[in-house]
Amino acid sequence: MKIALVTLTLIALSFPARASEEKSVQDLMLVSKMTGACGVMQQMGAFQSSTQMPGGAEVIERFWKTEFARLGKTQAQFLKECEASIALYTQLWAASEPAKK
Repeated sequence: MKIALVTLTLIALSFPARASEEKSVQDLMLVSKMTGACGVMQQMGAFQSSTQMPGGAEVIERFWKTEFARLGKTQAQFLKECEASIALYTQLWAASEPAKK
């Protein structure tokens, strides 16, 4: 009986840690996803700037306006979130690098 009680207690105590770990993983994934989307935006602009594809700027503008509306954000909000996610991604990347000897 004591073993079952100890086991149940340990399982119950592990749930908050698991929830926290899952949130941390989800936060990391969200930062990565947002940073990737911001990178795509930058790459689309760089591509159009270098190729000067006829109508390309309009397509890119229409695409991102649709994305901002889908996300329920203004362009300014999205760009502000890009800055924050890129900064956090850079910090996380640096923290994950092995120490140099």
